[in-house]
Amino acid sequence: MLLPLAALAACSQSNEPAAPEPELTTASGEGTERPLFPAPASIIGEYRVAGIDGEAWDQPYGVALSITESEISFEPRCAGFVWTYTYAPDGTLTTERHPEYGGEVSPDGSVVACAVGLRPTEIALGKAIDAVERAGRTPANAIELSGGGHTVTVFSQ
Repeated sequence: MLLPLAALAACSQSNEPAAPEPELTTASGEGTERPLFPAPASIIGEYRVAGIDGEAWDQPYGVALSITESEISFEPRCAGFVWTYTYAPDGTLTTERHPEYGGEVSPDGSVVACAVGLRPTEIALGKAIDAVERAGRTPANAIELSGGGHTVTVFSQ
């Protein structure tokens, strides 16, 4: 009985070296140290927000994040949730709020945005995207946008 098990074990061993794991370094921000994931070739796509700042998106509604060749956005765009961005092959990502979105200045000097109620999670998501400096692909195949002590985790739709 042991002989067949020994033969099976010998067959399952491979002389080929295992594929190397992607090299992960560490990044620190706001007093925390976390993995620095490998940069994806592109971040363009439609995504489902799965988490902000390490917390799962546990809301009764979902948020879709859209990344085109020049913009990152989510609804309601009229509330200023639109950014222009630059992305480099090493994963470096910079964002800036798009100047054409986010309200209009009234004659009295107040800013009028679109007439929608914003949820605290949408505001937190906006602040996190304001701070991003990098994009990386996680072991779970998500894209993590990170920087300034914030993270946004998204999955392709």
